Amino acid sequence: MKRLVAAVLVVSTFGLGCYNTYTVPRSQLGNLQEVPEAGQATVKDTEGKDIVVKEDTRLFVRSQGGKRYPITPFNFKMTESQLVASDRDYILDVNSLKDNAEVDHMSTWKTALWIAGGVALAGTLIGLIAWASATSGGSQSK
Repeated sequence: MKRLVAAVLVVSTFGLGCYNTYTVPRSQLGNLQEVPEAGQATVKDTEGKDIVVKEDTRLFVRSQGGKRYPITPFNFKMTESQLVASDRDYILDVNSLKDNAEVDHMSTWKTALWIAGGVALAGTLIGLIAWASATSGGSQSK
């Protein structure tokens, strides 16, 4: 059982997490086409907040229909008519995309809370199983 809990924690830590999503105007998305000398860029979201984007930051554009397309920061080209992300094999018509992009940052406290809840749930289940096995199969009287 300890191995199962450990495996769940490892997968939760590296595979899943909670993210804060920031909406960035298309005009700011253009600043993320090339890697700056610092290795990261700062863009403003729709509320005027500075958002740092690195090469490993999750970046998305959405179609008018709602489909979310991941694109790699600093590895795409955007013209007036197309967004080309060659590493993802995308050639998207800019007119078919919403006017804003999305930047996802990992939320440490939300993820930690989510993992703690999972550990608490696993502990509760283990306790219930232990209690059920300890109380079952009692003695029979004749």
